[in-house]
Amino acid sequence: MANLTGQQKTVAIVIQSPFPTRSGIDNMLRRRQFITTATASLAALSLPIHAQTDSKLTLWGPPVTPSVLLAIAARDGKAKDIRPFAVQIWRSPDQLRAGLLNGDIAASIVPSYVAANLYNQGGKVKLFNIMSEGLNYIAAPAADGKPLVTSLAELATRRVVIPFKNDMPDLLLQILYKKAGLEFANIHYTATPPEALVMFLSGKVDCAMLPEPLLSLAQIKGKEKDREIVRALDVQQLWGEAFGTAPRVPIAGLLFTDDFIRDNQEFITALNDDLTAAVAWSKEHPQETAALAAEYLPFPKEALAAAIPHSRFAAIPAASIDSELRNFYTELHALNAKITGGKVPDAGLFYR
Repeated sequence: MANLTGQQKTVAIVIQSPFPTRSGIDNMLRRRQFITTATASLAALSLPIHAQTDSKLTLWGPPVTPSVLLAIAARDGKAKDIRPFAVQIWRSPDQLRAGLLNGDIAASIVPSYVAANLYNQGGKVKLFNIMSEGLNYIAAPAADGKPLVTSLAELATRRVVIPFKNDMPDLLLQILYKKAGLEFANIHYTATPPEALVMFLSGKVDCAMLPEPLLSLAQIKGKEKDREIVRALDVQQLWGEAFGTAPRVPIAGLLFTDDFIRDNQEFITALNDDLTAAVAWSKEHPQETAALAAEYLPFPKEALAAAIPHSRFAAIPAASIDSELRNFYTELHALNAKITGGKVPDAGLFYR
């Protein structure tokens, strides 16, 4: 956890992104030559020039698939007619953290616990919605279509690599193991998701907990080596079974500052409809969605196309699942209180 100085006070914000960052992807490419071509998207972590506007309004997103929903809304929605907006991608958790503190970022898709952390430390923010119900899966080799592991209990006997110690993928698996009464052992960590992918494909571990689109990329690269890689376990399904909820993990959502909400009520109402429509459109047009995503996300189009159906896009008002979200925060807080800013947030966090 880093101490960051704002204009009037020091605020400690934990932002340990569960998303692969551009630097992580770049390092993987340089060190291992893992992706065979350096696509233009690696240098373009924002919407194309034609999508930019002179407006000062910018909606931000992480370098993973849910951000494409903002791109669809910027292109096709009605909110842009009320107030034109650009979509930009934050390149690292540090950029997000600094932008939230200095006011440069007032509207962004963030890991959902970031909203809780900010709110609990006095930040004037609201979690507007949930835009991904979970991106994490257990990747495992398979023989003749049969995965190496088919249950959490079997996974606990295998060597597993997880990107980021004490971050979202790690915390989710710790919670699931604890809930099932399993020993949390045989775990290996890497500094970035791409490094976890390399470690898994090199055979140094048996399984990997990977977010999309890295798992889709693992399948593509595995096929090139005549290895069958499958989504052996759906972490979202495991979570729902463990806690008696819908098969999802409310991992990421759109955060607004209170000032942004005050100044953009009509825009926000239209954007809500636009994002709902974008979710539907993305499901009906996965290839077109992947093509748009590839213009500014650091992944090959082929991997994005495979990942879109497994990215669990959503536009769920946070207030409509406030109990589920607070239960989610309760589990995270029990493992590491710093993640949620020292306590479980009250219902005031959610936009209403």
